[in-house]
Amino acid sequence: MLLTAAAVALAACGGSSPSSVSPLASSRAGITTTTSSTLSNTDIGALADAFSDHPFAGGQTAPLFAKWASDDTFVFLQFDKPLASAAKAVAYLGVGVKGIFCAETRPDRAGSSFMRFQRYQAADWAQGAGGKPGDQGYWLSFLAVDSLNVDGRRVEPGIDYQYPAPAPPTCGARPAPVSFNPPGAGKPSPDAIGKIFAIFNEQPLQGGQMPPRVFKSLYEGVIAFAEFDNNSVSEAKEFHWIGIFKKASYCRSTQPTADFVHFHRLVAANYASGHGGPPGVEGFWGSWLTAERFQSQGRDVTPGIDREHNPTPAPASC
Repeated sequence: MLLTAAAVALAACGGSSPSSVSPLASSRAGITTTTSSTLSNTDIGALADAFSDHPFAGGQTAPLFAKWASDDTFVFLQFDKPLASAAKAVAYLGVGVKGIFCAETRPDRAGSSFMRFQRYQAADWAQGAGGKPGDQGYWLSFLAVDSLNVDGRRVEPGIDYQYPAPAPPTCGARPAPVSFNPPGAGKPSPDAIGKIFAIFNEQPLQGGQMPPRVFKSLYEGVIAFAEFDNNSVSEAKEFHWIGIFKKASYCRSTQPTADFVHFHRLVAANYASGHGGPPGVEGFWGSWLTAERFQSQGRDVTPGIDREHNPTPAPASC
């Protein structure tokens, strides 16, 4: 009873009780994937090395492996186990955006794709979730890359819109601007870009297609991609997107979710002619997470799930 009373009092004062803190995206036992991973131990190590930045401070050991994309954003991957040395598979890709813990300032407020707020400074990862109104940190969006079991929850491929996290408070008056500056934040260095190109070294598209991104197989039929402002490792300067291609036929019944906006054919004479196609043709449904804010084809593209990336409406019947 004393513990309960203390928790109520802490909540009334604007603090966070242990029961209000969201669980990790993976428990100590880790996340269970449905499909066998195609990654080797060497691949896991190379991915951990390529995504080796540390956006969080104060003693937090994040279960995420991150790479800065800008002063305010980073992309990340999460393995099935918290430690890369024990991991066998990638469970999530994602993006983090610098911000404050207020409902009014959460990215993608209408779409609710940024579920978890993680404070920049916290004693440990679990206690860093949520916080007091106006606390500073990062909003996180998680893209599941396989059918997952996460602490008893079934999560299908796509944005995890049910990711458990404290609800953001209404802050009312205009909040103070974000003021923390993590060391190392900024656009990726040539060496960092080179490491990503080295591990994302596959080409799933056939028939002479030259895609503007690089790929790495995660599972049979699921391929991660990284897309920069240039697909030459020597010319790339900016990290624009990370995401997945999921193998399927071109049909509404095979579209994983509405966030998989673009279908690309497996075989085409060139990349431009591979968009969409006749109903039932073999290819991939793709989902893009934007890594930083930039202009693309007349659009102001903002960090998070890109629901307008070359949409190819799915045929109703195949």
